[in-house]
Amino acid sequence: MLVIDPATPADLDAIDEIERHSFPAPWPRATFEAELARAHARLDVARRGSRVVGFANYWLVVDELHVHAIATHPDQRRLGVGAQLLDHMLATGRGAGCASATLEVRCTNAPAIALYQAAGFRTVHVRARYYQDDGTDALVMVLALA
Repeated sequence: MLVIDPATPADLDAIDEIERHSFPAPWPRATFEAELARAHARLDVARRGSRVVGFANYWLVVDELHVHAIATHPDQRRLGVGAQLLDHMLATGRGAGCASATLEVRCTNAPAIALYQAAGFRTVHVRARYYQDDGTDALVMVLALA
């Protein structure tokens, strides 16, 4: 059974490990430490038993939910963890009165794009050479929550 809870400092090692396995330019641990202290930031973890198998990082800013990252441990991928984290984020945003959700995703990240499209996100813009590590374009995707 998967349980989604707010992350704590004790979860940062697992989040860091998942981050390093998931992104070509992983964010440093200090970024996630800072997220735990920001009032508008949310950092949630998905657990199977006591093990952190995924995480979601997002912001609730006025009436907008901004998705920063969803990541799943490699041995837990394609088991619905990402979809459950996304559903949790969207429900949290709706509960907080957010009217929309937005995100950027690498145009080459087909699994993430498929996840977002399945949830109803649509591409509204392409940011050319958005990712500094390799110059990949980003798709800007939006979902109405209201």
